[in-house]
Amino acid sequence: MPNNQTSQSWLERVASWRFLAVLVVLYGVVFTFLMRGMGGAPGDNQPLDLMFSYSPEQVYANLAQLGEAGRKTRILVSSTLDTAYPLVYSMLFAVLITLLTRFLGWTHKVWKWLALLPFVILAFDLSENLSINVMAFRYPERMAALAQAASLFTSLKWIFVGLVLASLAVLALLSVFRLFRGQGRGA
Repeated sequence: MPNNQTSQSWLERVASWRFLAVLVVLYGVVFTFLMRGMGGAPGDNQPLDLMFSYSPEQVYANLAQLGEAGRKTRILVSSTLDTAYPLVYSMLFAVLITLLTRFLGWTHKVWKWLALLPFVILAFDLSENLSINVMAFRYPERMAALAQAASLFTSLKWIFVGLVLASLAVLALLSVFRLFRGQGRGA
């Protein structure tokens, strides 16, 4: 095999229903621990990365409400579980897209690029986490430009999450139709 293999061919090689099952279990474990780790926020201080966008004022109000111990916890959870979480869900989405496009017989490279969209989410999610961690670490120093960048990363993350979920919904529906169409012919 040539040495210049792309991540797409690697993804195609690792994509299997068994690997997907492992990723689903891993997703459940990481998600459970992540939610427990983020559950220490006082009051109704929603984590910034669950919002669609936010202002620098909202960032610093959020960080202030966390308090020093909460900011330290936020940095620890974000640097561990909230780094593992996007890695797992990005891989899970990419494998699922690869399996569904393979099942549908869509082998053109345009469809293979679709499986890379989850890694765009990964890049924005990790950029968002890093930005928020820097602001939490440097608190009470105000970094308005970084807060705006973090909000942009968050918004772009959610836009791409929507695109990936919509793509998965369409692929799943088409796969179900293909299954029923195949069963109808065999009857």
